[in-house]
Amino acid sequence: MTRKATAATPPAATPRLALAATLLLAAAGLVVSLVLVRLHSQAHAGIASFCAISETVNCDKVAMSPFSVVFRLPVAVWGAIGYATALGLSAWGLTARRLHPRWPAGLLVLFGAAAVSASVALAVISEVLIGAWCILCIVSWSISLALLVAALLATRGQGPVAAVRADLAAVSAMPRTTSAVLVVGVGALLALASWYPRYWERAKAVQVLTRPPAAGQPAIPPPPGPLRDPALGAVVYSDYECPYCLVAHGELKAALARRPDIKVVKRHFPLDQACNPVIKRPMHMMACEYARAAICAEGQGHFEAMDDALFQNQRGRRPVVDIAAALGLDVPRFSACLTAPETAQRLQADIAAAIKDDVKATPTYVVGGVQYAGRLPVEAFAPPR
Repeated sequence: MTRKATAATPPAATPRLALAATLLLAAAGLVVSLVLVRLHSQAHAGIASFCAISETVNCDKVAMSPFSVVFRLPVAVWGAIGYATALGLSAWGLTARRLHPRWPAGLLVLFGAAAVSASVALAVISEVLIGAWCILCIVSWSISLALLVAALLATRGQGPVAAVRADLAAVSAMPRTTSAVLVVGVGALLALASWYPRYWERAKAVQVLTRPPAAGQPAIPPPPGPLRDPALGAVVYSDYECPYCLVAHGELKAALARRPDIKVVKRHFPLDQACNPVIKRPMHMMACEYARAAICAEGQGHFEAMDDALFQNQRGRRPVVDIAAALGLDVPRFSACLTAPETAQRLQADIAAAIKDDVKATPTYVVGGVQYAGRLPVEAFAPPR
């Protein structure tokens, strides 16, 4: 009699406390992922994040890497989709309409295992290929691990393998509904991938426009006339470590090729506390040196070539002396110029002008006293004659 009663006893329900934990963790992961989505777009727009602390701990550097996008969507977007799915499953498991008493502990285990595997892969990429760590990414990875632990706790009394089999069997028992959900889900992902703005691809196109001359080739000569006469047309304040400045640099070259009548004066506004009093924390820690390198190259008549090369150097990070040698500059004279007081004064004059113009971000164009952020407003000029 005892054995028959035990056999007839329905399986225990999934522990609600464990499901509540997976729900809260999935919600936290979703919030972190959405913040990372925003930081990704801001990094490509040249806006520094609060977690760009150093060269090693730098969310912006991770966001600017080619590994931050997978199948036409930022990794953070995939994270948001995954956490939203886990959130929905957890909420479903806490209702009376779950498919069986232990639903969906098995699917949550599968999600947690996949999320942890992805986290390990991303951590290896950060260390080996990028050379920088994102604090918020680490938070997301920790949430994934905690979610897997909570999902495993939800399978107590049944075991993770049995829980996965039970959930997959429940899903397989509804072939039409399951197929419809899969079709709608895949369609939504394809639509999202097609709709999502590919702002990161613009930087790739710029590389073709701004490729510096190879060693041995003649350097691009500077334009005639005084380089920094504000009366020439527009003034642009830029930073050689600013990711969006790289994009804007290529766009500017293309715009000026169509409108050679427009003259643009370049001024340096490095977002580097080493020389810029406005910057109060580490951001672009080589920007001041790069600005001095451009000034010294200008003194030898090679400003445009150095300008291109420094923007290209955002990924290569070659020493500026090596770049100067490749461009055919007088290296001893260039090296002496980097530390000369006159160079520092010249840079401070540009920074002071930016502060006077109330520049808040790079790149910023000033045309007739009006600021334009991000791109040169060709439409602000009269049509060419």
